[in-house]
Amino acid sequence: MKKTVQKGFINEVSESEIIVALRLMEASPAYLTKPSYRGSSERWTNDYTSFVDYHLNYLRLHPSLDPYQYISNLKLMLKKGSH
Repeated sequence: MKKTVQKGFINEVSESEIIVALRLMEASPAYLTKPSYRGSSERWTNDYTSFVDYHLNYLRLHPSLDPYQYISNLKLMLKKGSH
């Protein structure tokens, strides 16, 4: 059975909730959240995309991912001093 996709939601989680979680990570000095270089991109200034835009777009491209699990994994991978 195919799931219906609601606009503004990724895997039944609102995009605004995802954006808040990503912005909190971006604002925290505990995480490495520098903008990413995207040389072929026309959408972002100076060929860079923000941390929030990059991960929100990734989740949009992969709607079967659980956003909560994805953000949890990001927190583990990007925590300063955990490498």
